[in-house]
Amino acid sequence: MKAGYKFMKKINFAMIGFGGIAKTHSLAVYDANLRYSLPYELNLKYIVTRDPMTLPIGGVINVTDIEEVLKDEEVDFIDICTPNNVHFDNVVKAVKYGKAIYCEKPLATNLRDAVEMSRIVKENNIINAVALVYRFMPALSLLKVELEKETIGKIIDFKVRTYHDSYLNENKKDTWRTGKNSGGGALLDLGVHLIDMIQFTIGDIEGVDAKSRIFFKDRSEVDEITNCDFTLKNGVIGSLEVSRVFTEREQTDDYVVYGSHGSIKINFNNPYEIEVYSYESNSTWIKNVAPGDNSLKYYADKRNSLGYFQNCHTASLINFGNKIYDNSYESIAADFEDALKCQRVIDKVYGREV
Repeated sequence: MKAGYKFMKKINFAMIGFGGIAKTHSLAVYDANLRYSLPYELNLKYIVTRDPMTLPIGGVINVTDIEEVLKDEEVDFIDICTPNNVHFDNVVKAVKYGKAIYCEKPLATNLRDAVEMSRIVKENNIINAVALVYRFMPALSLLKVELEKETIGKIIDFKVRTYHDSYLNENKKDTWRTGKNSGGGALLDLGVHLIDMIQFTIGDIEGVDAKSRIFFKDRSEVDEITNCDFTLKNGVIGSLEVSRVFTEREQTDDYVVYGSHGSIKINFNNPYEIEVYSYESNSTWIKNVAPGDNSLKYYADKRNSLGYFQNCHTASLINFGNKIYDNSYESIAADFEDALKCQRVIDKVYGREV
């Protein structure tokens, strides 16, 4: 052994499910280990799948029984990447073994399950987080600061939109995300990120007036388009629109806040800057995140970006790893309580409050 060599602590985890989002998480883990000087290594030890499979990742063990990995005392946390309707059962099992839990969004398919999941992790002191990863966009931190400074005065309104076109593909017809067991469609799948952004930057949502639509009724049992008007507890009014079947040359993902003295806009495809407009001076300026800013500590800079979505997942998983490594670590990551607040809004929209 070379002089001065130190063994790095491994944070071992098991990934539950290995669909598309699990691969995003896998890339985020390797990105985290390679790019950032962490005091630990995130080590994917197991992947749990319903059926045996040959894994493309060397050194990772595939098992089909989640109990097998939960019994392993070396496993520090589980990363739930299963369909929504399985989240609840996996969380209950993980709590039984005292494992920390990182869960994909949404927390659950319905409010009743989300309430119970949030309750049991709190009562059992389980370290937890939900992948509401848009919080980690540097531009969102910039916007939050400028709103707190009242750079554009008092908030009058806000509009946030996400238009995706992936479900124009006929092959998506029989996927789990288009069935009733998913718990919801465009709003639950994509809009949950937007709801969390609103509540993270402006305030909690109280009133809801919404309309959902299904255009391809032969393909989907859940909403493909949802429009919401929200009233926040602080009195601010704004809107959200989300779609999985709107297509354009450039994908629409933006967030605009209108104030008494101007407006601030974020384009998700350029997550390093905000566009600020001043009504009094009739001028627009671009504010970029400063080099060395804390929001870039675990988020790739422009030159090394893997795209805002992947960068956000990397930052989110590092923040969770930091919490496992040091329970006193303070993070902006969403926990089960934050995800539950989103679930309450979504169930109001869907008209199924409990």
